[in-house]
Amino acid sequence: MKRLLAILFTVHFSLFTVYAQYATSDDIIYKGKSDERCIDLMGVPLEGPDSAFVPALKSIGLEQFTPEDPDPGDYYFRGEFYGIRANFVVSTDEKTGLLSTVLVNSGPYKTFGLYDRNYRYFLLKLQRHFGNFDAKGDGSLHLMLDKGYVKISNTLHEDKSRTIHVFYLNTTPYYKDAMSQGLKGSVQEVITENPVFEGQVEHFDQNGKNSTTDIIDREYDATGYLVKAAMLEPSGQKSILNFEYDEEGNLRRRTLTNVTEQVRSVNEYTYNDDGEIKTQSQKVFDKTNECILSINMKNEYTDHDDEGNWTRNELKLMYWEKGRQARNMNVVQTRTISYWEEE
Repeated sequence: MKRLLAILFTVHFSLFTVYAQYATSDDIIYKGKSDERCIDLMGVPLEGPDSAFVPALKSIGLEQFTPEDPDPGDYYFRGEFYGIRANFVVSTDEKTGLLSTVLVNSGPYKTFGLYDRNYRYFLLKLQRHFGNFDAKGDGSLHLMLDKGYVKISNTLHEDKSRTIHVFYLNTTPYYKDAMSQGLKGSVQEVITENPVFEGQVEHFDQNGKNSTTDIIDREYDATGYLVKAAMLEPSGQKSILNFEYDEEGNLRRRTLTNVTEQVRSVNEYTYNDDGEIKTQSQKVFDKTNECILSINMKNEYTDHDDEGNWTRNELKLMYWEKGRQARNMNVVQTRTISYWEEE
């Protein structure tokens, strides 16, 4: 079994490697896409570098402007918040440059009636979108979600006018490298015993990016999903990678075309209700489009850690190569997962 696992691992990581490696913010492509794995403001995912969130916010009619005394790392917009005029302050992390929070300010309202009506209106819209809010001791209302935090509050000014504030905090990683592998939480390192379609040791930064640097010419959509990349072959030529995702952001298909060998590898994935990879397959086609290798796998996860990530998997595998008899095997995989500590 160890010999066959070694063969599979070598095939996977020599010609057809890469699960999802991500790029710098300069490679972001904005396509007006929403993201099911991120908190949003009126349909706009609140994440990423300015090359992602600036055009996204402009796409819903917001106008960017610069105030007289701007704060470094902040971006300013004006426009309608659920149909009512407001100002928007987008703050970014000083280390990563990625979006961290959004503050919406509406007002000041000189009459209590107008303030009260708009406050209730905003709360209704937010509750319909996110769910019921809870009261805090300071009089504000807030809601903690798996994807982030939302709070609505107000400021009473000296002239008795009031300003409404809606605060958004995103808590999910921007890069979907770990998520695309079915991983949950702020994963730092995964060590897998008996790896087949994954690396034995994988590292992720705090933004969800896989630290492996084997892949070049990476292109990402505005929500941090890898859509296209290339891999250098020993000859110096490039193999082309394309990635496709389902509506929930799961990696559905990965296609690699090896230019030198004229070989094409197609990996496909299905998922269970918990977002874990249920089945995966790999088919390799030669230059005549004949299938020369096929691997089909079914996962049965038997143990999980406190974050909900599997730590033991009973994998059933069928391996077929042209000219050889198909083989079935059962592989027990275990994982040790470490996480980034919250600051």
